[in-house]
Amino acid sequence: IQNLGSSSTDTTYGFVACVIAVLFYGSYFVPVKTVDTGDGMFFQWICCSAIWFVGLVTDTLFRPSRAHPAAMLGGALWATGNITAVPVVKFIGLGLGILLWGSSGLLIGWASSR
Repeated sequence: IQNLGSSSTDTTYGFVACVIAVLFYGSYFVPVKTVDTGDGMFFQWICCSAIWFVGLVTDTLFRPSRAHPAAMLGGALWATGNITAVPVVKFIGLGLGILLWGSSGLLIGWASSR
């Protein structure tokens, strides 16, 4: 029998995480339009390092989990794919760049789960 208190807490954490993700997703690209980022490699390294660090802290605070090699491979592929983000945002703009980025990510995620 599952404890209803922990289920409610997990649901609350899930909704809070979704709200934070909705509010802040894509906002890290805003400085790309105003600052000369060169080829974008340093910017990409900082973004990936920050995302990794937030994931590490979150995982440590809430529920340490075991490593999943498939998830690590997916993260590595996502990080290498992000290298193209800075040139794309500079070329076609922030709104259209994020729209295409998110749409392709959703379609690829859906297709790979099928």
